[in-house]
Amino acid sequence: MAEEDRITLAPTEIYGRSDEEQQNGPKIWRRKTEEPPGNCIVYSLTIIVIVFAVCLILSLIFLRISKPEIETVSISTRDLLFSGNSTNPYFNVTLVSDISIRNSNFGAFEFGDSSLRVVYADHGVVGEATIGGRRVEAHKTVRLTGIVAEISSFRLLNRRGLDSDLGSGFLELTSVAEVRGRIKVMGRREWKVGVMSCTMRLNLNGRFIQNLLCD
Repeated sequence: MAEEDRITLAPTEIYGRSDEEQQNGPKIWRRKTEEPPGNCIVYSLTIIVIVFAVCLILSLIFLRISKPEIETVSISTRDLLFSGNSTNPYFNVTLVSDISIRNSNFGAFEFGDSSLRVVYADHGVVGEATIGGRRVEAHKTVRLTGIVAEISSFRLLNRRGLDSDLGSGFLELTSVAEVRGRIKVMGRREWKVGVMSCTMRLNLNGRFIQNLLCD
Protein backbone atom coordinates (compact mmCIF):
# COMPACT_ATOMS: atom_id res chain seq x y z
CA MET A 1 0.00 0.00 0.00
CA ALA A 2 2.83 2.24 0.81
CA GLU A 3 4.37 1.49 -2.53
CA GLU A 4 1.15 2.38 -4.32
CA ASP A 5 0.90 5.68 -2.48
CA ARG A 6 4.47 6.63 -3.31
CA ILE A 7 4.69 9.01 -6.22
CA THR A 8 7.86 9.31 -8.08
CA LEU A 9 8.59 12.82 -9.06
CA ALA A 10 10.67 12.78 -12.20
CA PRO A 11 12.48 15.92 -13.14
CA THR A 12 10.68 17.93 -15.76
CA GLU A 13 12.51 17.93 -19.06
CA ILE A 14 13.57 21.38 -20.24
CA TYR A 15 13.41 22.10 -23.94
CA GLY A 16 15.39 24.87 -25.47
CA ARG A 17 13.91 27.33 -27.96
CA SER A 18 14.31 26.56 -31.59
CA ASP A 19 15.96 29.04 -33.89
CA GLU A 20 12.59 29.90 -35.42
CA GLU A 21 11.06 30.60 -32.04
CA GLN A 22 13.97 32.83 -31.12
CA GLN A 23 13.54 34.80 -34.30
CA ASN A 24 9.75 35.12 -34.08
CA GLY A 25 9.58 35.52 -30.33
CA PRO A 26 9.12 38.82 -28.49
CA LYS A 27 11.97 41.26 -28.88
CA ILE A 28 13.67 42.62 -25.87
CA TRP A 29 14.44 46.39 -26.16
CA ARG A 30 17.54 47.59 -24.50
CA ARG A 31 18.02 51.21 -23.38
CA LYS A 32 20.30 53.15 -25.69
CA THR A 33 23.52 54.09 -24.10
CA GLU A 34 23.69 57.77 -23.11
CA GLU A 35 25.97 60.22 -24.90
CA PRO A 36 29.21 60.95 -23.11
CA PRO A 37 29.22 64.30 -21.24
CA GLY A 38 31.95 65.59 -23.54
CA ASN A 39 29.64 65.48 -26.59
CA CYS A 40 26.97 67.51 -24.79
CA ILE A 41 29.49 70.23 -24.02
CA VAL A 42 30.58 70.37 -27.67
CA TYR A 43 26.97 70.63 -28.86
CA SER A 44 26.22 73.40 -26.36
CA LEU A 45 29.27 75.40 -27.36
CA THR A 46 28.38 75.02 -31.04
CA ILE A 47 24.86 76.35 -30.44
CA ILE A 48 26.21 79.29 -28.43
CA VAL A 49 28.67 80.19 -31.22
CA ILE A 50 25.91 80.03 -33.85
CA VAL A 51 23.56 82.21 -31.79
CA PHE A 52 26.35 84.74 -31.15
CA ALA A 53 27.20 84.90 -34.86
CA VAL A 54 23.55 85.46 -35.81
CA CYS A 55 23.18 88.22 -33.21
CA LEU A 56 26.38 89.88 -34.45
CA ILE A 57 25.21 89.84 -38.06
CA LEU A 58 21.79 91.23 -37.12
CA SER A 59 23.37 93.99 -35.03
CA LEU A 60 25.63 94.98 -37.93
CA ILE A 61 22.61 95.16 -40.21
CA PHE A 62 20.04 96.82 -37.96
CA LEU A 63 22.16 98.92 -35.62
CA ARG A 64 24.53 100.33 -38.23
CA ILE A 65 23.71 104.01 -38.70
CA SER A 66 24.75 105.80 -41.88
CA LYS A 67 24.42 109.44 -42.87
CA PRO A 68 21.55 110.49 -45.15
CA GLU A 69 22.16 110.97 -48.85
CA ILE A 70 21.28 114.38 -50.31
CA GLU A 71 21.07 115.16 -54.00
CA THR A 72 19.82 117.98 -56.20
CA VAL A 73 17.29 116.46 -58.59
CA SER A 74 16.65 119.50 -60.76
CA ILE A 75 17.26 123.27 -60.91
CA SER A 76 15.37 125.85 -62.92
CA THR A 77 16.06 129.56 -63.40
CA ARG A 78 13.94 132.68 -63.54
CA ASP A 79 14.38 136.45 -63.59
CA LEU A 80 17.85 136.28 -65.10
CA LEU A 81 19.61 139.60 -65.64
CA PHE A 82 23.26 140.09 -66.52
CA SER A 83 25.70 142.45 -68.18
CA GLY A 84 29.19 141.71 -69.45
CA ASN A 85 30.19 145.37 -69.43
CA SER A 86 33.83 145.52 -68.35
CA THR A 87 33.23 148.61 -66.18
CA ASN A 88 30.28 147.14 -64.28
CA PRO A 89 29.74 143.42 -64.91
CA TYR A 90 26.96 141.78 -62.90
CA PHE A 91 24.39 139.01 -62.83
CA ASN A 92 21.19 138.39 -60.90
CA VAL A 93 19.15 135.20 -61.12
CA THR A 94 16.73 133.12 -59.07
CA LEU A 95 17.44 129.40 -58.79
CA VAL A 96 14.60 127.03 -57.87
CA SER A 97 15.86 123.64 -56.73
CA ASP A 98 14.28 120.26 -56.05
CA ILE A 99 16.29 118.19 -53.54
CA SER A 100 15.93 114.55 -52.50
CA ILE A 101 16.96 113.19 -49.08
CA ARG A 102 17.33 109.43 -48.76
CA ASN A 103 17.39 107.67 -45.39
CA SER A 104 18.76 104.12 -45.67
CA ASN A 105 18.64 103.38 -41.92
CA PHE A 106 16.20 101.25 -39.93
CA GLY A 107 15.14 104.33 -37.96
CA ALA A 108 13.66 107.71 -38.82
CA PHE A 109 15.85 110.73 -39.57
CA GLU A 110 14.75 114.08 -38.14
CA PHE A 111 16.47 117.34 -39.00
CA GLY A 112 15.87 121.02 -38.41
CA ASP A 113 16.10 123.95 -40.81
CA SER A 114 19.30 123.82 -42.84
CA SER A 115 21.02 126.11 -45.31
CA LEU A 116 21.90 125.80 -48.97
CA ARG A 117 24.64 128.00 -50.42
CA VAL A 118 25.49 128.79 -54.02
CA VAL A 119 29.12 129.54 -54.81
CA TYR A 120 30.37 131.19 -58.00
CA ALA A 121 33.63 129.60 -59.20
CA ASP A 122 36.35 130.48 -56.69
CA HIS A 123 35.00 133.91 -55.92
CA GLY A 124 32.68 133.18 -52.99
CA VAL A 125 29.05 132.78 -51.98
CA VAL A 126 26.53 134.54 -54.24
CA GLY A 127 23.27 133.22 -52.77
CA GLU A 128 21.61 131.22 -50.00
CA ALA A 129 18.38 129.36 -49.34
CA THR A 130 16.70 127.57 -46.43
CA ILE A 131 15.84 123.88 -46.42
CA GLY A 132 12.89 123.36 -44.11
CA GLY A 133 13.31 120.71 -41.42
CA ARG A 134 11.23 117.58 -41.48
CA ARG A 135 11.18 113.83 -40.75
CA VAL A 136 12.30 111.12 -43.15
CA GLU A 137 11.04 107.65 -42.28
CA ALA A 138 13.23 104.55 -42.34
CA HIS A 139 14.24 103.40 -45.81
CA LYS A 140 12.37 106.30 -47.41
CA THR A 141 13.29 109.12 -49.77
CA VAL A 142 11.58 112.51 -49.60
CA ARG A 143 11.67 115.18 -52.25
CA LEU A 144 11.79 118.83 -51.23
CA THR A 145 10.55 121.08 -54.00
CA GLY A 146 10.64 124.79 -54.64
CA ILE A 147 13.78 125.73 -52.68
CA VAL A 148 14.43 129.28 -53.83
CA ALA A 149 17.87 130.91 -53.81
CA GLU A 150 18.39 134.48 -54.98
CA ILE A 151 21.93 134.79 -56.31
CA SER A 152 23.72 137.97 -57.26
CA SER A 153 27.23 139.07 -58.13
CA PHE A 154 26.76 142.13 -55.90
CA ARG A 155 27.61 139.89 -52.92
CA LEU A 156 31.11 139.35 -54.29
CA LEU A 157 34.01 141.29 -52.85
CA ASN A 158 36.18 140.45 -55.83
CA ARG A 159 34.70 140.54 -59.33
CA ARG A 160 37.95 140.03 -61.20
CA GLY A 161 37.36 137.94 -64.32
CA LEU A 162 33.59 138.21 -64.05
CA ASP A 163 33.28 140.22 -67.26
CA SER A 164 35.10 137.53 -69.26
CA ASP A 165 32.92 134.76 -67.81
CA LEU A 166 29.80 136.72 -68.63
CA GLY A 167 31.14 137.34 -72.11
CA SER A 168 31.59 133.59 -72.64
CA GLY A 169 27.91 133.06 -71.88
CA PHE A 170 28.51 130.56 -69.03
CA LEU A 171 28.94 130.74 -65.26
CA GLU A 172 30.33 127.87 -63.19
CA LEU A 173 28.36 127.45 -59.98
CA THR A 174 28.44 125.07 -57.02
CA SER A 175 25.53 124.29 -54.74
CA VAL A 176 26.47 123.18 -51.21
CA ALA A 177 24.12 122.03 -48.44
CA GLU A 178 24.49 120.46 -45.00
CA VAL A 179 21.58 118.74 -43.25
CA ARG A 180 22.20 117.84 -39.62
CA GLY A 181 19.74 115.63 -37.79
CA ARG A 182 19.17 112.74 -35.42
CA ILE A 183 18.58 109.09 -36.26
CA LYS A 184 16.97 106.71 -33.77
CA VAL A 185 17.40 102.95 -34.24
CA MET A 186 16.09 100.50 -31.60
CA GLY A 187 16.50 103.00 -28.78
CA ARG A 188 19.92 104.17 -29.96
CA ARG A 189 20.22 107.82 -31.04
CA GLU A 190 23.00 109.31 -33.09
CA TRP A 191 23.57 112.63 -34.83
CA LYS A 192 24.46 112.53 -38.50
CA VAL A 193 25.25 115.20 -41.08
CA GLY A 194 24.31 114.77 -44.72
CA VAL A 195 26.42 116.84 -47.11
CA MET A 196 25.63 117.74 -50.70
CA SER A 197 27.92 119.34 -53.25
CA CYS A 198 26.69 119.83 -56.82
CA THR A 199 28.50 121.53 -59.65
CA MET A 200 26.60 123.08 -62.53
CA ARG A 201 26.90 125.50 -65.41
CA LEU A 202 24.52 128.41 -65.89
CA ASN A 203 23.84 128.98 -69.57
CA LEU A 204 23.20 132.72 -69.73
CA ASN A 205 21.90 132.85 -73.28
CA GLY A 206 19.70 129.76 -72.94
CA ARG A 207 18.66 130.72 -69.40
CA PHE A 208 18.95 127.19 -68.01
CA ILE A 209 21.23 124.98 -65.90
CA GLN A 210 23.36 122.34 -67.60
CA ASN A 211 26.00 119.79 -66.61
CA LEU A 212 24.46 119.24 -63.17
CA LEU A 213 26.65 116.78 -61.24
CA CYS A 214 26.35 115.91 -57.53
CA ASP A 215 28.92 114.10 -55.41
